[in-house]
Amino acid sequence: MSFDTFALAAMASELRSVVLNGRVQRVVQINSLTYGFEIYVHPIRHYLILSVEPQAPRLHLTQKKARRGTGNDTPLMLVLRKYMRGAILNAIEQPPYERILNFHFDSFHTGPVLLAAEMLGTRSNLVLVAPDDIILGVARLPKAHQRNVRILLPNNIYKPPPPQNKRTPAELNEFVLRQELAEASPQLGLARLLPNTLVGISPLLAREITYRATGDIATTVSQITSLTPIITSLEELFDRLKTDTWQPTLAFDEDGFVKTFAAYPLRHLAHTESAETMSAVVESYFAKAAAGYAAAKAPLAEAIAAARQKLDRRRERLEEDAEAQADPTLLKDKGEAILANTYQLEPGQESLIVDWPGRNAPLKIALDPALSASANAQNYFNRYRKAQRASEEIPNQLKKIALEERYLEQLEQDLEMADDRPEIDAVALALSEVGHYRARASRKKQQKRASTRYLRLTAPDGARIWVGKNALQNAYLTFTRASAEDLWLHARDVPGAHVIIPTAEGLPSEEDVFWAASIAAYYSRARHDTSVEVDVTIKKYVRAIKGATPGLVTYRNETTLRVAPEAPDDE
Repeated sequence: MSFDTFALAAMASELRSVVLNGRVQRVVQINSLTYGFEIYVHPIRHYLILSVEPQAPRLHLTQKKARRGTGNDTPLMLVLRKYMRGAILNAIEQPPYERILNFHFDSFHTGPVLLAAEMLGTRSNLVLVAPDDIILGVARLPKAHQRNVRILLPNNIYKPPPPQNKRTPAELNEFVLRQELAEASPQLGLARLLPNTLVGISPLLAREITYRATGDIATTVSQITSLTPIITSLEELFDRLKTDTWQPTLAFDEDGFVKTFAAYPLRHLAHTESAETMSAVVESYFAKAAAGYAAAKAPLAEAIAAARQKLDRRRERLEEDAEAQADPTLLKDKGEAILANTYQLEPGQESLIVDWPGRNAPLKIALDPALSASANAQNYFNRYRKAQRASEEIPNQLKKIALEERYLEQLEQDLEMADDRPEIDAVALALSEVGHYRARASRKKQQKRASTRYLRLTAPDGARIWVGKNALQNAYLTFTRASAEDLWLHARDVPGAHVIIPTAEGLPSEEDVFWAASIAAYYSRARHDTSVEVDVTIKKYVRAIKGATPGLVTYRNETTLRVAPEAPDDE
């Protein structure tokens, strides 16, 4: 869940009423991308958290005193310590419709500075700027491909994110809306059209407007019969920006797990609760999300561990059987030796030692004294046939175990990367379908939809990129969604995402291929490595492994790239 324009506007309003004109007593580095500010407004110390972690960017007040984390001070921390301590927070502004808060500080020692909190999802950043717009420090330095747009590096000129090429809500009237609807696909959802058309509208806000106007968040362009309710619903919500009236809201799913938050009532969601402040909602959301997801993941992690232990035991037994039956022909030779020497066997004899062709040492044959010579021979022949079958079956069984282990490794990776309930549920479904977990039957249809919830990204030069974040999505993308000539990428020799670059509109640039490879590396088990090998081939050279679980493949004609893992920009 990322901050949208409304959530930031509500947070800015709250901060102005609580910490404006306060003095910064202390700045601490909680981790390399999270900072805590102690701001004193007589007679109370307030604690402000600013975090630009890609998967959990957040900005809020907290009741708990911020504590320094482990690790060395970052370059940004060094300049914050210099410029922030003792500084007065004299203004907080939000550029119109943007997800940015600009904190203006003034220090007796160092003069005025600006701290820009860019809450842009996975592109979130903190930038400290001098009065002449020279950058003093940055939380997250840009990747190479991002530097042709904005150079967020110390000693460079700070340029805010470029404006979006969209209409403002004030420009939307029935004539403009009718024109946009006429140009849109009839199957396009209104909740998707609005964010594509207007600035300041997040997917969550678009669903709320659609529901208030039509009673259904899934309303398509072809189903719209009246434009007035849409305009009215949009104006009602955007009036909150003008009047600065907010109703912080937390939403939950049907199981009670936290789902999202907003600065206005969420009528399209069934389970919500209000809070007094935006900070309370945001802090509660991230705390409950972390706890709820951890609780939901725990039994699945246990199921995966238990399944791997079972596979380990099965492999040990098979390997013992294979070792014990490593020479099936020895059993055949013993049976034939008994029959060849029946004339010298006496009733009740317990063993026979004979020389046998092809054997360097005499055969020592154990006999059952209660059986006849022919019955003893038949026992050895039966054991020989069983050992023959085992010698053929054991390698196949070991191959199946290896495939199951690969699948469990993939599910383990899927679970680690899952950052919402549908993705966790997708892992539960995958485990249940291979018999390692009992998923609730009532959720199976909902969970299967998770296969189509893959990431849709746009590379720096404009290529479309599809990313499967779990085994179900991998299988769907590779064998249902992708075309034969599309490019296919996967981190080499580790569990991870199937990444597709569609080529119907032309081949991607080399830069876009490398960018997609860095995304494939990020959504793999090697995401924490500094350098990862990623294989690239054409989808027609990718084959599902016969008898294997979804998403396990073999491929050929690949080219291997070495890249640094990179989190995608927020779409």
